[in-house]
Amino acid sequence: MNQRYHAVDALRGLIMILMAIDHSSAFIARQHASEFWAGAMSAYDSAFPFLTRLVTHLCAPGFFFLLGAGVYWSGAPRRAALRGLAIFLIAQFLESPVMFLQGQLKPAAISLNRITAPPPNDGTALYWGLITLSGLGLVMMVCALLLRLPRWTWCVTAALCVFATNSLLPASGQPGPLWQAILLAPGISQHVVVVYPVLPWLAGAAAGMCFGHWWKTNPDLAEKRVWLLGAALLLAGMALRATGGWGNIRLPREAGWIEFLNNVKYPPSLVFWLLAMGVNLLLLALLVRLPARSPLVVFGQTPLFFYLAHFYLLLAIAFALFREAASLEMAYLVWVAVVAALYPACVWYRNFRMSKPPESLWRLF
Repeated sequence: MNQRYHAVDALRGLIMILMAIDHSSAFIARQHASEFWAGAMSAYDSAFPFLTRLVTHLCAPGFFFLLGAGVYWSGAPRRAALRGLAIFLIAQFLESPVMFLQGQLKPAAISLNRITAPPPNDGTALYWGLITLSGLGLVMMVCALLLRLPRWTWCVTAALCVFATNSLLPASGQPGPLWQAILLAPGISQHVVVVYPVLPWLAGAAAGMCFGHWWKTNPDLAEKRVWLLGAALLLAGMALRATGGWGNIRLPREAGWIEFLNNVKYPPSLVFWLLAMGVNLLLLALLVRLPARSPLVVFGQTPLFFYLAHFYLLLAIAFALFREAASLEMAYLVWVAVVAALYPACVWYRNFRMSKPPESLWRLF
């Protein structure tokens, strides 16, 4: 694979590492923010916890955007659908149990972010969760279907999903039936918490398919111009946030830069998408010049392995060493240790997986 695709792997690797900051904060410091369309919306009294959260906002948009690009580059709808189904099943058996066990950890005595209200809830008790991998798997299966349609439908799909996310959320502020939560409005519905509904995140994946086509068919132009696209998205997001109105979902509650940048993630508002993907594409423009042997490339080529391994490692460390919540500074130290410990494991797994034939089950992941 040429240098330009290594840059994409490096970006994926970078956002994997940044994601681990958020999860280390949740497991070790017992601090985790919320940015729901209704209900839970964190507020901050200081910059440090907010910046910790802000930098990780690059992750989910980057995951879904690069997922769409990867589906296009694979050019195999059936295999993409199987991969999506496999990821969804892995979520049920390996991801959701970790989230349940995390809930058994003793919470921090003092929260570093103030949450105004619980997430949208229809009043039922929580039994199960459709979280990150569930959303990725479902969106990947839809992208597999889109791959069979003309390219112009991908852009239309992205636009329609953005419109639905910013226009059709329930006016009541409460989640509707489970199908509505899975498709559009995250929250607790019928004993299930849905965090990554399909339509809002399909917007980024479908746009990623369009981007993947541009990156593959015009590689020299894409390499030179991707920073312009990133800058345009970033400026558009700043302008839309400054003017308010449609595309924000929730306006800033007070003046100041923290509230200006504290945007709705569940589901992602248009402002959230524009700011996060603007920065992601600017980073991609820089990573084009990164050596192909960079550790970021290793993490980017083993994302599912790293994702699951870092969760279980953080869980083990939390139960073994941190019965009481630690400081956010300690969470950063644990983050560094976890990333360093997983690097050789990711190198081994990448070499093992790449030694298998393309049709191997191992290569499916």
